[in-house]
Amino acid sequence: MSCLSVAKESGREFQGYLLIVLASVLWGTMGILAKLSFVYGILPETLISLRLLISFATIFLSLLLVRRSALRVQKKDALFFLAFGVLAVAFQRISYFYAVELTTATIAAMLYYTYPLFVIILARILLKEKTTLGEIFGIILSFLGVMLVVRAYEVSALSANLAGIIFGLLSGLLFAVYFMLTKKLRKKYASWTITLYGEGIGALTLMPVAVVSVPEIAAFPLQLWLLIFTIALVPSLLAYTLYSHALKYVKTSKASVLAVIEPLAAAFFSIGLLAERLQTLQIVGIALALAGVVLIFWRQTE
Repeated sequence: MSCLSVAKESGREFQGYLLIVLASVLWGTMGILAKLSFVYGILPETLISLRLLISFATIFLSLLLVRRSALRVQKKDALFFLAFGVLAVAFQRISYFYAVELTTATIAAMLYYTYPLFVIILARILLKEKTTLGEIFGIILSFLGVMLVVRAYEVSALSANLAGIIFGLLSGLLFAVYFMLTKKLRKKYASWTITLYGEGIGALTLMPVAVVSVPEIAAFPLQLWLLIFTIALVPSLLAYTLYSHALKYVKTSKASVLAVIEPLAAAFFSIGLLAERLQTLQIVGIALALAGVVLIFWRQTE
């Protein structure tokens, strides 16, 4: 390989890393935008139903115009797509937004980022995969870190945030399901096909919520609609597009390690825009939890 080819390949890899960083930062704005939306009285399930509907319509129209072949799926995979849309998309998004509403954007992001722990647990139970010592150490670090982030050392704080903590952990568990189902479906389908049907089935699952909320939705102010469309198009579709494009130049395992920037971005935006404050032990907890996540993914790259 010539020096020019090596330099070109290195440049593309560097571009991939930059795109992953940007995508992670955009994902980190999700909780902040949701928090700002809740000020207008919108319920998490209503916000998610509209967000899924908007993103599904955008992807569907785009694929219909430029890549109709991506619309086709095999009937035998219908149950996998159904489980993906209902559990890994609709319910996962709702649980995450309830965690944001009931705790803080930072705590919700950290609880969501417990999903690598659940991936390992599910893989061991369902796929009989072995757990390495490095992964066990990563799990312990992440667990201790999360305990500090949710202030488990303060009984009053733990009790006050218990419902939000449960929703946050549930969002991590359901994203582990998302991770595993995506890994299976990507063997046969393009990323946009998986996203299209996940968002579409998720939107159908929550359609009753949207129908019942029509009078409320019709009265939404312009500011709230701007937030809803921003959530649907920026930290959702745009971030996903950037991340998917980056995977052409960067290995998935390395991309997963770098994506831990997301909860850090969430914490940064929460402090800067929402005036959220973190105790010293919570900051230590964030460091421990993310170190554990990096260790888990890093072991998987070996």
